[in-house]
Amino acid sequence: MPPQDDNHQPQAQTSQPPTRGAYAVEAPNQPSAEPTTINNPLAAERPGEKVICEIKRHPIGMIGTYFFAGLSILIILVAGFWVAPMIFPDYNQEQLYGYSLLAFLLLGLLIAVVTIISHTVYWGNRWIVTDDSVTQVNQISLFSKQSSQLSMGNLEDVTAEQHGILAHMFNYGLLKVQTAGEHSKFSFPYCPNPNYYAQCILKAREAFEQAGGYDGANHH
Repeated sequence: MPPQDDNHQPQAQTSQPPTRGAYAVEAPNQPSAEPTTINNPLAAERPGEKVICEIKRHPIGMIGTYFFAGLSILIILVAGFWVAPMIFPDYNQEQLYGYSLLAFLLLGLLIAVVTIISHTVYWGNRWIVTDDSVTQVNQISLFSKQSSQLSMGNLEDVTAEQHGILAHMFNYGLLKVQTAGEHSKFSFPYCPNPNYYAQCILKAREAFEQAGGYDGANHH
């Protein structure tokens, strides 16, 4: 008899249906802090609404910017402190080094400003997924941001796309959400692990439907 009870225990555990918000927190070690730490610019949360995840872009989208910024600074250093003295050997070397240092500081500052702006704009783009809605935050420029929200009741289709060797090697791609009754899409390029996040959104929609969310969405 005891072996029979042990065999039936796992079946009873796995047959339980997922409850709403069962995967509401991506990081298990932060179950209660995540809803308060994520800044949602279109926060219109209903009582008990839980944050599932915040999707930020994959770092690979900024590697080119960081690389060219570092390469540009290196070229300025080599040109100013190694090439210039060779081209102008008869020129006052002390003054030449002074001009090279000034050029390095000015151009380095310009490169740093451009890199910081690109960094801020790139990482300002994100999605905030709750068990009730998807909020898309588009950082268009340094002082321009656009936010839009989609209820789970209007979500029609979720697509994850990965094209090319790099996308599969570093596991990033394009995540798209099609809205019901509209031609517009929520599109998120350079999404890390797009298949995983697509499954999270689909599971959230399934839980939303099972909880009778369409009735609640009409009053949301």
